Amino acid sequence: MLRRVVSLLVVVPFLTAMLIATPSPRPAAAADASSWTFPAGFVYANGETKDGIYHPIPVSQVTKHWKVCVLFPHMKDSYWLAADYGVVAESQRDHLAMQLFQAGGYTNLATQLNQMDACIAQHYNAIVLGAISAKGVAAEVDKAAAHGIPVIDFVNGVDDPKVSAHALVSFYDLAHTTGEYIIKHSNSKAVNVGYFPGPQGAGWSDDAVRGFDDAIKDSNVHVTVTRRGDTGENIQLNLIQNAMQAYSNINALVGVDIAAQAAAVAVRNLSLQGKVKVYAFDIIPPVYQDIVDGSAVGSPTDFTVIQGRMAIDYAVRLLEHKALEGNAKRVGPIPKMVTAENIKQIPWNDMFAPKNFKATYTVQP
Repeated sequence: MLRRVVSLLVVVPFLTAMLIATPSPRPAAAADASSWTFPAGFVYANGETKDGIYHPIPVSQVTKHWKVCVLFPHMKDSYWLAADYGVVAESQRDHLAMQLFQAGGYTNLATQLNQMDACIAQHYNAIVLGAISAKGVAAEVDKAAAHGIPVIDFVNGVDDPKVSAHALVSFYDLAHTTGEYIIKHSNSKAVNVGYFPGPQGAGWSDDAVRGFDDAIKDSNVHVTVTRRGDTGENIQLNLIQNAMQAYSNINALVGVDIAAQAAAVAVRNLSLQGKVKVYAFDIIPPVYQDIVDGSAVGSPTDFTVIQGRMAIDYAVRLLEHKALEGNAKRVGPIPKMVTAENIKQIPWNDMFAPKNFKATYTVQP
């Protein structure tokens, strides 16, 4: 049975959130602060896609100190810390009242549902949802919609038609990018992959399985074994080591960021450097460092910080009735493959939080 007790780390921000009042009008800004733009992919209601430049709503058009509830699966790794940094930065730019809650892990769906229910009860103006389960949050999404609260699907994917918008990069595309890269650089030699895409049932993880499988179909790259599990580093390390002991023909390890981080450790522990290559389908600072050191070959970046900024901006746009150009329903940064050849050319703070940034749960206007 899923644990329904919310950790102290999660409860304390919620108690703070209960004190937040109805959004107040804010004075007109003399000029927009901290303006930014970014290359992005837009998906429209008719399924059409288009690449362009994302422009956030001008600060001068933000009329209230909107209350925004942000829900993360956890804050256990640098991926979600980067997402936090982006959310905080954009909330500060727009002078919002932002409260973030984390559920403690992908096994804690009940906790996330309770948190979302509380945000609805506390009359937040919008909810940015990094969902634990693509389908498991549907009832709460429907409830939010019934209360007139827009829900922005963030990073992980939500399978519910009442989601107001999607601010994310498809993990299908990220994993597909990794698969294509492996094929291109394999010199037509057989590649036997141990694949570690994260927890079963998480929308992003299931998308990554489909994306990688589609990329390598009818190629010289084959998945020897797939192991699913929570994104804790020790959990992934155990999955990887067990798989490598069971399948001696594995010569490539591919996985979600934490799995790739653990894979580099496993390869070192087993003295298989040069024999087993490590790839990720999304990047965090330890994977970045492994690429620099040569312990990992590469990973696409989904520009997590920028995704966080886009999610908050999308929420504000919905509240201010300022639709994106063409009324796009989904937007996300255009991913880029990060390798030793280009790693120094990609700005750190587009991908990751600053090295001195600490998890931040509350922004006040």
